[in-house]
Amino acid sequence: MKLISHRGNINGENPQLENTPDYIDKALLLGYDVEIDIWKDEDGFYLGHDEPIYPINLEWLVERRNNLWIHCKDFDSLTELIRVDSDPMQLKIFYHQKEEYTIISDNHIWAHNIKTADKKCIIPLLSRYDIENWTPTDVYGVCSDYIEFLKL
Repeated sequence: MKLISHRGNINGENPQLENTPDYIDKALLLGYDVEIDIWKDEDGFYLGHDEPIYPINLEWLVERRNNLWIHCKDFDSLTELIRVDSDPMQLKIFYHQKEEYTIISDNHIWAHNIKTADKKCIIPLLSRYDIENWTPTDVYGVCSDYIEFLKL
C-alpha cells in the first residue's frame, strides 16, 4: 500500500510547515509520497492550501514526480499541468472540490467515499481518529497527516 503524506505531514498537522518545499522534501526522504496543493498565476507555480504562498518551479515538480500527488487548487494550475503531463514527465495531477471520486492523471482514483474504495483508489484518512478507526481494506494508497502510524 502506498503511504502518502498529506502536505508533508507525517505525525499530525503542522500548518506552519505544511506545503513548504523543505517540509515536503523531508517527508520524501523518509520514504513517503506526498500530496501537495499547487496554484498557478502569471508569475509561476506556488504551494499552499488556501492560497498560493511558497514559490516553486516546474523543474521542482518534475524532479519529484515519482513521489508527488499534485492537487491542483485552481484552473490555471490544472490546465498548465495537463499540458505538461502530455510530455514524458508523467506528473500525477488531480482536481477536486467535494466530489466523492476524482480521477488522477495516472488512472488512479482519489476516493472520499472509502466504503466503496478498491485497489485503484487512494483514500484520505486525514485525522488520527480516521487512521485509528479505519479497518484496512485493499486500496492502492492512503493519504494522511498521520501517515507514520501506518508504516510497518
